Amino acid sequence: MPPRRLLTNATLVLPDRLLTNAALLIDGEQIAEIGPAEALEGRQGAGGERCDLGGAHVLPGLVDLHTDTLEKEITPRPAADFPIDVAVHELDRKLVACGITTVFHSLHFGYQEAEWSNRSRYSRRDVVAGVRALASGHLLARTHVHLRYEVVGNGPASLGLVKEMLDARNVELLSFMDHTPGQGQYTRERFLAQRLREGMTPDQAEAVLTEKRSRPRLSAAEMREVADLARERGIPIASHDDDTVEKVDEMRALGVSICEFPITLEAARHANRSGLCVLGGASNVLRGGSLTGNLNVRDAIAGGAVAGLCSDYYPPAMLHAVFKLAREEVLPLWAAVATATRIPAEAAGLSGIGALIPGRGADLIVVRLRGETPVVEQTFVRGERVHAAGRERLGAQAA
Repeated sequence: MPPRRLLTNATLVLPDRLLTNAALLIDGEQIAEIGPAEALEGRQGAGGERCDLGGAHVLPGLVDLHTDTLEKEITPRPAADFPIDVAVHELDRKLVACGITTVFHSLHFGYQEAEWSNRSRYSRRDVVAGVRALASGHLLARTHVHLRYEVVGNGPASLGLVKEMLDARNVELLSFMDHTPGQGQYTRERFLAQRLREGMTPDQAEAVLTEKRSRPRLSAAEMREVADLARERGIPIASHDDDTVEKVDEMRALGVSICEFPITLEAARHANRSGLCVLGGASNVLRGGSLTGNLNVRDAIAGGAVAGLCSDYYPPAMLHAVFKLAREEVLPLWAAVATATRIPAEAAGLSGIGALIPGRGADLIVVRLRGETPVVEQTFVRGERVHAAGRERLGAQAA
């Protein structure tokens, strides 16, 4: 059991405001009390720990429902495989160091299977099994599996494996993807232009496009079967790269509750009005826009079309995007923090974390600004300090 810890002389980012010159008491795995620093002084008790934060911000731990980084950690170069347990442990430490206390590793199923098999000796089943074996208690962050199911180019084996994973509850989030060129994030023009840059002739590029668009896709009945199984098991479902109002409605009809990475502002607005939790890429916010000219997430958040963030391909972007939104006055800091904490937690059904509220899980981070750059100095998960940087500044004192 973690010791009682009093984090004092802090700026607490609460669900609806900032509380300065404040303190937060951790008791076991939960947040026990929040209030003015002088009111909580000494509440850590004998044998507890008092930590003077010197005015640093205390935020809920970041909740990332979609990060693609695990597969790259396992196989950073084609055929350069590293042991799955090594990769999971090392990435776990990187995540808590950048403030992510709950992570959903997004793993592709059925997407470019031939390309994946040429790149790595591990199957998707191997990777899921490796994550599940460690997630129950060997990792620092709360760790889950996000199964990203490609609706094009699949066969019976992939469909059977996905149903098996859902039935066994080996995944905690399902999303449907369609990366066929000519729609979604891969417009016909963009796809053909990229092939020409790679040295193909126009005819060759058209032939590749035709081949990819002719691949078999899941039937409506098969998609419904998978979605129904997920809902029966209590697994939330997300759509991916919705580019039209019609696509949003199609996904809603399957029982989708999360719309991630909408391509157009029209689709994002429609998803939001339809009651879906709309998530955009924190990397998009941090970089100042889409890599491919699609939706600008910062502007969509400002307009109320996008509610929350996930890291996509760069986990450190979560924290930096939050502070950028506040710095540029898109949102007040407490609301910007909610985009990466409370909102994604609620979308995934994780009601016990995501906000600094007494009784919630003590997943939180201590952040200090270095100029305009937020730096994570401490990370707590379930009340345990799992990351500390700049130890001379931690100010921890035993009572």
